[in-house]
Amino acid sequence: MLPLKRFHAVKILAFADLHGNLDALQALQAVESKPDVVLFLGDIVGYGPEPQPCLSWIRSNATYAVRGNHDEAAARDIPCRCPPELEVWSDADREYTRRMVRGADLEYLGDLPLELTADVEGTSFYLTHGAPSDNLGKPLPLTEVKDKELTEEIAHLGADVVLLGHTHVPAMRQMGSTILVNPGSLGQPRHGTPSPTYAVWQDGEIQIRHIHYDLSPVLRKLSLLPLAPEHIAQLQAILWEGLG
Repeated sequence: MLPLKRFHAVKILAFADLHGNLDALQALQAVESKPDVVLFLGDIVGYGPEPQPCLSWIRSNATYAVRGNHDEAAARDIPCRCPPELEVWSDADREYTRRMVRGADLEYLGDLPLELTADVEGTSFYLTHGAPSDNLGKPLPLTEVKDKELTEEIAHLGADVVLLGHTHVPAMRQMGSTILVNPGSLGQPRHGTPSPTYAVWQDGEIQIRHIHYDLSPVLRKLSLLPLAPEHIAQLQAILWEGLG
């Protein structure tokens, strides 16, 4: 929990890596029903069974959103720049996503900015999916990266708050006057438990929060995907165990 004194009346919700998991999104809506500002940090699609309704929700509700590597892959029909062990899953899943998401929605994915800076109530927020130096390909794990590298990544941004996704692991860190937040993953957590995570600014504090929801529906939907059985089993295992 970190203080951000300028925010008392405004509620800001930030999340990342939805990955077509509508059940997790609905669980978030149930507990955080009326945010004033919604910040989305990329990867609407990829791996999950319901990319289209997730995309529709982001289009309608996100105040600001950036493009993730899976959004880029689906929009351009190119590899996701994932680790080699995940590339084969992503290739198969991309075909499914492109069948489910078409036309203007596919264009929307490709047109999302790679990074942006937004002013909210006098505070500057920088949003990107990966790292400022490589928006789509480089993860920046806040609990592991050295101070020198992190300083080099953010020194030119001039933002009060830096928001990152891509790692699927929630973390917060402060460097001087800059607060860095990775809210983790809403749709495919990989922090050791299956609970989705997100960040909220409210009452002068920043918190990373967890949701507990029934996994049975999304696991069942995954079982019906037109993918190889071993691919489905691995996707189910990641959700069930919270491990990548």
